[in-house]
Amino acid sequence: MAEMTPRERLLTAARRGVPDRVPRDIPFEGGLVPAIRAAIARERQDCDPGKLNLTEYFRCDPRWVGPDPERRPTDFSRYFDGPGVEWDHWGRGRKWDDTRHYAEYLYPLKDVETVAGFAEYPWPDLLEDHRYEGMADRVRAYHQEGFAVLGGPSEFFEIAWQLRSMERLMEDMLLNPELARACLDPILERNVRFARECARAGVDILYLGDDVAMQNGLMMSVETWREYLGPAMKAVIDAAREIKPDILVWYHSDGKITDLVPDLIRVGLDILNPVQPECVDAAFLKQTYGDRLAFWAGLGVQSVLPFGTPDEVREHVRLMIEVLGANGGYIVGPSHMLERDVSYENVKAMVQAIDDFGSYA
Repeated sequence: MAEMTPRERLLTAARRGVPDRVPRDIPFEGGLVPAIRAAIARERQDCDPGKLNLTEYFRCDPRWVGPDPERRPTDFSRYFDGPGVEWDHWGRGRKWDDTRHYAEYLYPLKDVETVAGFAEYPWPDLLEDHRYEGMADRVRAYHQEGFAVLGGPSEFFEIAWQLRSMERLMEDMLLNPELARACLDPILERNVRFARECARAGVDILYLGDDVAMQNGLMMSVETWREYLGPAMKAVIDAAREIKPDILVWYHSDGKITDLVPDLIRVGLDILNPVQPECVDAAFLKQTYGDRLAFWAGLGVQSVLPFGTPDEVREHVRLMIEVLGANGGYIVGPSHMLERDVSYENVKAMVQAIDDFGSYA
């Protein structure tokens, strides 16, 4: 088989086809645990670990785009007591640890008791045109370099609970639906706009996701998901596909998501991430839904990657490619960020195994 560009490779797999080799995505959320980054830099004889391009080093096939920056960032300090709190453009408050890999969450809307209180909140300016002015140029540049592009609003439920708190939002969804809607609807409105702009910019894959599952099952009943989250997800997907009918839809949820998969397919899902091996049966998912879904990730960051030997990591990669990559439809990678408990030796073993076992030639 002729060698494909990263875009051809990833989109072929995302459409459940067989590319030249299994595409890869190794997430590191803009950085990497400093010890691993420094080890990579030493091996490459790079004197400045901070300038190491990890996306290129790992030879990741996708690229990602987001909105343009705020022009006048909102000061959310009035919602938080004490020093050391950071927030994003939603106002989600965090106190980070010293490596910026774990955070304590602080909730600016936790004590709101009225619909009017939600209406008065300074929601981000994601309805404004200027947030999307540069997106099409970034997508076009990646396409010219041969890369597929993901973009999208990502979270919905997670934004809501990180503003309201998990306890209050769950309580609202069960007992105070007006308050639940008052929190969720402004997020949905902005997510719909973001999705439309991604489609208009030429994004290949719409990026959505909410952690709605625990290790042993869903955080909420399927009925509650269908009442609040399912219709919102469908609205976002429909908005994008009104503009770009062939846009693919990627969805992330950690945990045991199996019971929700039929509903995700019904609202328009194409690609399921991360197929967390500690929680779900990858073989069952592939056998049952592989004719309708592609699968993305699958390597265990709670098990083999941090606690296995390099040989065990290698065998784990081989097995996941064999199971999820059978007849295509698979993008390989860790099921979450590489954290401090993953050794550099295991990172190297993972990358080498992807090289060794990922070819369809």
